[in-house]
Amino acid sequence: MSSTHLSAITYYYRFKGEINTEHVLRVAIERAMDRGIKNIILASETGRSAIKALHIARQINANLRFIVVTHPPDKTWGPEGDIVIGLGHPKYRKIRECLENAGVIIIQGTRPFASASRSLGWDKALPDAIIDKLLGGVFGQGIKIAIEVALMATDAGAVSRGDVVVSLGGTYKGLDAAIVAKTTYSYYFLNEFEVLEIIAKPYEPRVSLPEYKDPTWRGDLKQYYRDFSC
Repeated sequence: MSSTHLSAITYYYRFKGEINTEHVLRVAIERAMDRGIKNIILASETGRSAIKALHIARQINANLRFIVVTHPPDKTWGPEGDIVIGLGHPKYRKIRECLENAGVIIIQGTRPFASASRSLGWDKALPDAIIDKLLGGVFGQGIKIAIEVALMATDAGAVSRGDVVVSLGGTYKGLDAAIVAKTTYSYYFLNEFEVLEIIAKPYEPRVSLPEYKDPTWRGDLKQYYRDFSC
């Protein structure tokens, strides 16, 4: 490795969404191992991405610490009706237990870019809404979520302020973006948080709603209507 620069590949995906989950997990895990980073933070609403992360890590004997940031128990829209989300939901109790038994740390908390002020409306020009819109529009939902879950994990004490982590997020369902970041508490975000590397992201950042109808989104949504196990 040159003394003047770090060699790294950034992957750009033609499509957004769940179709990229396994690839982005694999390259994120490999980047963590290459950089000597121990903590991998990932967003997972149902546990599917988290289970895939564990399987990949076991395949390549990666000794990493996984921190899963999940959504509060709720539901999101889908092509065949609402999809239940949040590892605190009874539907995912066994998956949550499986992850915790494997040493995964599960975090649920308030999103820094979707705080209580969001209840006034998604289109209000409030500070957190402006950050949310800026990051999601310029860099894409996956990068925005990767940043957000890193902050949430730090706020929760799962990692420390100033730690360098690998963090992953996605667009709607699944994962499609990964970064190397120097993290901090959410209230220091604009002063201290740094994206050191973009490991992977969709080439085109913007997506229309509902996401599953957007021509740039791809993924197997039928799996979200079926039970699964670890």
